[in-house]
Amino acid sequence: MKTLVPTLLAFMLTFPVWSAESAKEPLPEGTEAILNAAAHYLDSVFAHAQQSLELIASTPEAQRGDWKVIKPYLQRLAPDLPGVYFFVLPNGNYYSVALDFTNLNLRNRPYFSSLFAGNSVKGFPIYSRSSDQKSALVAVPIVVDNKVVGALGVSIFLDDLVARLEQVMPLPQEYNWFVLNPDATDMLDRDRDYIFMNVLQQGSPSMRDAVTQAMAGESGNIDYELERPRRGYYQKLPDMDWWMFLVKIEGGPIPAPPQLQLSLDRFVPALQDKLNAIDRSLAELIATSHVRVDKEDEIRALLRKLLEENLPIVEAAFIDAKGIIRHIEPPEYINFENMDISTQAHVVAMQKNPLPQLSGGFTAVEQFLAVTIAHPLHDSQKRFVGSISLVIRPELLIEPLLKASTVPEDYELWIMQPDGRIIYDQDREEIGKMLFSAPIYASHESLLELGKTIASTPTGEGSYIFLAPELKKKAIKKAVWQTINLHGREWRVVLAYRPYK
Repeated sequence: MKTLVPTLLAFMLTFPVWSAESAKEPLPEGTEAILNAAAHYLDSVFAHAQQSLELIASTPEAQRGDWKVIKPYLQRLAPDLPGVYFFVLPNGNYYSVALDFTNLNLRNRPYFSSLFAGNSVKGFPIYSRSSDQKSALVAVPIVVDNKVVGALGVSIFLDDLVARLEQVMPLPQEYNWFVLNPDATDMLDRDRDYIFMNVLQQGSPSMRDAVTQAMAGESGNIDYELERPRRGYYQKLPDMDWWMFLVKIEGGPIPAPPQLQLSLDRFVPALQDKLNAIDRSLAELIATSHVRVDKEDEIRALLRKLLEENLPIVEAAFIDAKGIIRHIEPPEYINFENMDISTQAHVVAMQKNPLPQLSGGFTAVEQFLAVTIAHPLHDSQKRFVGSISLVIRPELLIEPLLKASTVPEDYELWIMQPDGRIIYDQDREEIGKMLFSAPIYASHESLLELGKTIASTPTGEGSYIFLAPELKKKAIKKAVWQTINLHGREWRVVLAYRPYK
């Protein structure tokens, strides 16, 4: 490793400045050498882990199953290679360095029978739902008189291993590398979101063909498309059935398919028109009715009229200048009258600056995500005396438009405020969540990165990796987005599809 870094740094200096015109230039001299060095380094990491465990397994303490002495041996390995180090008994119960006796059992793990038949395990993929850690298992049997009496293992954290390889291969951004096991499962990837995705199931057709051909050999060239053209080299690890790939991403992004853009071009104006119509209805009724806030019957008549003209409205309310709900329709919400909502953000905003507004998303008292369109009311002396607020449940506004549009059924639509609040998602469980802070999104780096671009840019396109709703596993998604705007409040309308199924 120490001798590799200067070589790689010297290679870095030879990289040409990338441009569209250089798309067909030969890959820089030394690229294949970098791949070869990295493949040998990765192979040595797993070989060293296996050899260290075998050495401990040969000690009398391990053969006696003495955990108190086995544990310090394993602890010495942990600083050099982060992971979960453990000692497992023939019945499947096991001890770990972090927890000692775990009271958990490994007997039903797919590798267990082979391990206790006397075979070592190297590179088996492990995913922990509780910690969201992805790892690769190295385990060796402890043999006494030709009988397996236990086993030692380490689940090597793959995120840490990616970081280590990134130090070994300090490549420019237009390069990517990844490692596949015999099932074509992505075990390591410069883009961590791809880890444990299966190329043959979720890659592009050209990538599937290229990888299938590559994994029939030991080394060579590879060319395929995944979003953009990619070309480079592959090499099998010396002592593992893993293949490492180093590719250069060429050219500009592949445009979104016309149907994706056309669908968004139709849906976004329809949604904008619907919001504008609700807003216009409210403004016109206030202007023509000349309601007096001290006349309950006039206020209630106005609220009922608004409900009649605008089906997506859940409730309509008169909120006085102090932030108290004085009157509300329909009648089933009467128990909310005289409730103080003066601390809600949209009410505070109206009190500070009495102008028409579209609120940000908030949790309504009925426990659904809501937004409000509100207009101020003034008395004859032009003094602010309160507002008429229309509560809208976004899915009731959006889903009829989706049904009436020509958006294909296999496309996914979601809407986000620039602050990351999910206003609408076809997966109802995601409505109301904050993209940049909710735990469900924390491990999806490509989604968070694209989310920042979506938040800062009114229109655009890109790609990300997230769960396919029907599969509950990761999938590559292509997305385009546009913006609607009402009273300075913006919604990013994102339409996504899976280009590779």
